[in-house]
Amino acid sequence: MKIIIPTNDRKTIAVHTGRCKEFGFYEIENGNMVYETFVTNPHQHQDEGCCRTHLGEQHHDHRELVELFSKGDLLMYYAMGKRLRTELMDEGIPVEKAPSVNISEIIDAVLKQK
Repeated sequence: MKIIIPTNDRKTIAVHTGRCKEFGFYEIENGNMVYETFVTNPHQHQDEGCCRTHLGEQHHDHRELVELFSKGDLLMYYAMGKRLRTELMDEGIPVEKAPSVNISEIIDAVLKQK
């Protein structure tokens, strides 16, 4: 099972999924985390000019995020925009609100479920 967690510091979950620095991919097998890697957010738009897209002045798409998230089995999030959540649901990509902001606690909670 591959879990995806948005992060800015590799220790805590990012507050906003689409604006994070990178995504951690955590692979779990037989109740153990066996692999982790980080992928830079292809949708990253931290600059001031892009924020207008979130204010309704223009739409942006999330194709690159949907494609990236399709490589995992579960996206854990703290918060994400309604449009991204809808696109992920339309594509059948499972998402779940994280039980903690600490990534190690999130992974532990998933391991206990398996």
